[in-house]
Amino acid sequence: MLLCFPHKLRFCFLILNAGVFGKPTSGSIYENGRIRNERMFRRKSCYIFQDDKLIETLTIKESLTIAAELKLGNHISASQKRQRVEQIIMSLGLYAVENTKAGNLSGGQKKRLTIGLELVSDPPVMFLDEPTSGLDISVAKKLVNLLHLLARQGRTMVITMHQPSLSLLQMVDRLYAVVAGKCAYMGSVPLLLPYLNQLNLPDLRCLSYHDPVEYLIEISGTYEEKLVEKSKNGSNNCWVTEATDSPILERPKLLRITSTNEEISLTLLTAPKENSTNKIILALKSTYSTSFWKQFITLTRRSVLSTWREPSFTLTFISIHGFMALFIGILFKNVGEDVEKVRDNYNFLYFSLMFLMFNAFSAVSIRFPEQIPVTRREHFNRWYTTGAFYASTLLSTLPIQTVCTLLYSILVYWMTGQSPNLIRFTIFNFTLLLVSYVSLCMGLLNGSIFNVKNGVIFGPLMIMPFTIFSGFFLRYRDAPYFFRWMFQISFLKHGLVGLVLSVFGMGRSNFSCPKIFCYYTYPTQLLIDNHMDKEEFTLAIGALFAISFALIATSFVILKIRLKSKW
Repeated sequence: MLLCFPHKLRFCFLILNAGVFGKPTSGSIYENGRIRNERMFRRKSCYIFQDDKLIETLTIKESLTIAAELKLGNHISASQKRQRVEQIIMSLGLYAVENTKAGNLSGGQKKRLTIGLELVSDPPVMFLDEPTSGLDISVAKKLVNLLHLLARQGRTMVITMHQPSLSLLQMVDRLYAVVAGKCAYMGSVPLLLPYLNQLNLPDLRCLSYHDPVEYLIEISGTYEEKLVEKSKNGSNNCWVTEATDSPILERPKLLRITSTNEEISLTLLTAPKENSTNKIILALKSTYSTSFWKQFITLTRRSVLSTWREPSFTLTFISIHGFMALFIGILFKNVGEDVEKVRDNYNFLYFSLMFLMFNAFSAVSIRFPEQIPVTRREHFNRWYTTGAFYASTLLSTLPIQTVCTLLYSILVYWMTGQSPNLIRFTIFNFTLLLVSYVSLCMGLLNGSIFNVKNGVIFGPLMIMPFTIFSGFFLRYRDAPYFFRWMFQISFLKHGLVGLVLSVFGMGRSNFSCPKIFCYYTYPTQLLIDNHMDKEEFTLAIGALFAISFALIATSFVILKIRLKSKW
């Protein structure tokens, strides 16, 4: 396969019909006559997906600013980054809506923002997959005109489209038609009509007033072999002329696309001045423009900002925990010191465990997969590593989860009349926090494997084994011998042990019995009945930490595989 970008070749157009490109099975890929270095080529190229996946809660200016932080790196000053962002906003005609959230933009504005995000680093080669998909002909024409002007500045723009109009083709330098995975034509647009007329097809002739592209698509299914033979599968350069290539614009010149609503003043988007020494050192160390720590900080800031812009979810999440805490507190009021309600107290502990677990698991399982499309685009274009994204996602979800968990645990502890001992109170809250964190990691694992729809279906199946072997429904000594190992990997079992020990263990004094005999006068009796008399709190906490680390590592590996594939 030959990938060639000659000096004057700036705007390439691919027409896809009845086939797609598959993975290469043999051969080599060349770039300007040399074997392509994939690592270096990915640094100077970008790929813009068909779907405009953006962080809808961020404004245009915020999105571009974050892109500049990730793509330009530390070898470019902060003032130059700000200047670059302002330049792109003005050049793409987005100044009037620069403070508008991406979710409120029109289709054409979203597409221009998507292009602008990649223009931040000024890549010399840009691939666009059907950029006019879903746009009307007027918006599509302005968008292709914008790509044409970007190409005039010295970039190579390669776009794909299934059925372009003739007005769009007039702005194209090179046309590459693909039929069933093979080349049907490769050359300039003005020579397409003579090319088709030279085929000498029986009873068929493309007249001068016909759209040659529509004619090519129309005959491609019937005369596929003839087209491929005529173009020699793309190796025939007879239809390639340099006369059709417009000259590259001089730097002082200004290009304008004017419409009734907006104006695009496309100046030369030159990359900011760079510290060449730092850039060379960075290139030797990594294929990314910024360090892991810089990526982590920027992505965390973006996640926090996005969450702050969507307060309804946060307030709803906090309200649910507060409401349930009051409801459970009233329902199990003062069961902590009542010897006749020890079993009710035990049931309360398990319900608290299940409530916090399901809330943490469900929230992440729904929200995390929604980020995957945006992450796939940014990761593919080398904005950041998988590790930086995963770490920032994990960290940004902890504050809200911590607030909600503590709100619930503090309220129910005092309302249910548990021991006023500070150590027991601390252990109770700490155990519930750890369980909610492990549940959060389980939700990230579920979101890494499934999309939202499948995650809702298969998510409970992932949780059920941990629930059954939690020790509440089935005690360890009553389980079949070959299933007992499941208790050791159930984080709910270790969480229940921690809660029970915080309330009934650690040498708690006996309950006062108002009757002649009370079965649970001695708190250790409950531990014996539930096979927890030999459990230790430190081991339970250690197991929770181990399980969380295992879940984090597993979900990270799965996410890394998913981002590298079409999964």
